[in-house]
Amino acid sequence: MLPAVYAEKPLFPAIFAEIASPAASERWAYNGSMKPDEGQRFSRASALGLLGGAVGVLASCGGGSASACAVTPEGEIGPFFADDSLAGFNRSNILANLDGTSVQSGIKLTLTVHVYDTRASCAPMPGVQIDLWHCNAAGVYSDEASEGTASQTWLRGYRLTDSTGTATFTTIFPGWYAGRTTHIHVRARSKYNSASSTSDGSNTTQVFFPQAAIDTINTTIAPYSAKGANPTTNANDYVSRRETKGQTELALSGGAATGFSATASIGLPIT
Repeated sequence: MLPAVYAEKPLFPAIFAEIASPAASERWAYNGSMKPDEGQRFSRASALGLLGGAVGVLASCGGGSASACAVTPEGEIGPFFADDSLAGFNRSNILANLDGTSVQSGIKLTLTVHVYDTRASCAPMPGVQIDLWHCNAAGVYSDEASEGTASQTWLRGYRLTDSTGTATFTTIFPGWYAGRTTHIHVRARSKYNSASSTSDGSNTTQVFFPQAAIDTINTTIAPYSAKGANPTTNANDYVSRRETKGQTELALSGGAATGFSATASIGLPIT
């Protein structure tokens, strides 16, 4: 059975000692096992190590403490971003199309995003547009002709952070597709970087899940179990390992039956 609470201690510890040289230039490579056009971006990420004993998003301003304030590492934008800035996409519940149809099945996930200013003593940042998008339980993205989902809008949306720098989304635990571990894309459009193009992901990161939870869900809980175990794990996923360096893994509370909750702390500007 899936443990009821994931918190405090890492379930799948992975310390990545590899640190990109500050002088190294960014390079792109294609991995044929991924979806079309999804390249590998090996960026000059900040050299932040995993903090001992924590599974949550570590590239953050922990609890608003200036001493713990750190920028969030960039995680590539990928090929499935759509600039959903229309008013209808400003919604906290992203389970269905904008017209309420095609509600996606899966384990409910409530994701709270806290945004902090690493250049202002980790003060909360209101008015930041947080875009969220990810695949469904079957590993498919909406609004993609290549996926057969053109004009669909489920599992996409954005919120503006409130006076406490907080935005909350109701979604589902994502599935997986070849070449990638389970993940969610997060874009933060702010005074530091308001980029909205499909190619410039310099204000974008990705958040990940504990490997133990991923494995259990994919092998024992419908509809995820229809695909079974994902051969790509957090440890060998190129974004988790090389770009975010394990720093954006979420801590889950709750359970599969009632739904999970998680909090992502984003320290801006993303680098």
